[in-house]
Amino acid sequence: MDLEGIMEKEARYHLGTYQRFPAVFEKGEGCYLFDSQGNSYLDLISGISVNLLGYGYLPLVRAIQEEVNNLIHVSNLFYSRPQVELAERLVEKSGFARVFFSNSGAEANEVALKMARFYGHRKHKDRYKYLSFYRSFHGRTFLTLALTGQEKFHQDLDPLPDGILFASLNHLEEVEQVLDDKVCAIIVEPIQGEGGIYPSSVEFLRGLRQLCDQRDIILIFDEVQCGMGRTGSLFAFEHFGVRPDIVTLAKGLGGGLPLGAVLVNDKIVEITKKGDQGSTFGGNPICARSACVVIDKISEEDFLAEVREKGNYLGERLKQLAKQFSSLITEVRGLGLMWGIDLPPHARWLSQKLGEKRILVNAVSDHTVRFLPPLVIKKEEIDLLVENLEEILASSDWQ
Repeated sequence: MDLEGIMEKEARYHLGTYQRFPAVFEKGEGCYLFDSQGNSYLDLISGISVNLLGYGYLPLVRAIQEEVNNLIHVSNLFYSRPQVELAERLVEKSGFARVFFSNSGAEANEVALKMARFYGHRKHKDRYKYLSFYRSFHGRTFLTLALTGQEKFHQDLDPLPDGILFASLNHLEEVEQVLDDKVCAIIVEPIQGEGGIYPSSVEFLRGLRQLCDQRDIILIFDEVQCGMGRTGSLFAFEHFGVRPDIVTLAKGLGGGLPLGAVLVNDKIVEITKKGDQGSTFGGNPICARSACVVIDKISEEDFLAEVREKGNYLGERLKQLAKQFSSLITEVRGLGLMWGIDLPPHARWLSQKLGEKRILVNAVSDHTVRFLPPLVIKKEEIDLLVENLEEILASSDWQ
């Protein structure tokens, strides 16, 4: 079936909620995807921060194949060796007390928010509110959408769950003004991803930690997009030197398979009861086996050092472009291998033009183009991106 036939069938049978790029990808290798015509595309989306090790990473492929032959699924009513091995890795490497497995980032955040409310009721009787931040994104379930600080995700969904407060990222005094004695948790992305790549400051996260300690509020770091080596440290909280009470993970954790995780400290362990949480597929044997391979590789210090080096290189190249095209690029933001450039209102146009040159990037709005390459990207591939960006921006097409 050719591209046109697949597009026609998709339009006929699939609920049309996605704005898709006109290509059918059938294979991947390294940082490249190959379409049904055999054309190669440099992928700087990586499944939205999922394919950390690129495509066709043999140890990952072999581990998944082996586990398929062993056991595709078993209920969480029973023990599972891959799940326990993954739990050990995450707890030992993070320093947290326990972990709970889910299917996705949204589910991981839902679980974390439930844990915080359990804490608020069981320790303080009547704490139920949450504080989140403008430009945030925490998922597409009802509660995580309500905590997402972007109005475009709220359209036609009123009334949303109540008890949710918002403040501006990196404005601690605003947080202090908004907080009241009913707040059970503050949830924050150390780097806002879907909102346009906005890093938190170290001082701000330290201030949140201090506020939460003073008032016994649960601090949740949503590392669904910015965790798993993306910043150049295994967990984003390590880069910032601030330890929350709960960390949520997903996306890259499963190596391309659906898996989320919630890391918790002793405060949460102490108030947790049997039956508080559950997930049919959470910690599935194949997903857990895949995640063990991912964790083992991306936690290597040499690997993380390369991520930091390549992240700095990408950032510098983008900043040089911003100086060269200062009338177009208004800001460059990022950390590690997680970057965004602002060029309002041409972001979607730029994404389209790069796609025509077979370079895949993502415009998160009319203003911001986001770069989330596989962590195994090479400097030559970063150069290829920048050279094409320069060529497009130097043309007069944008006018």
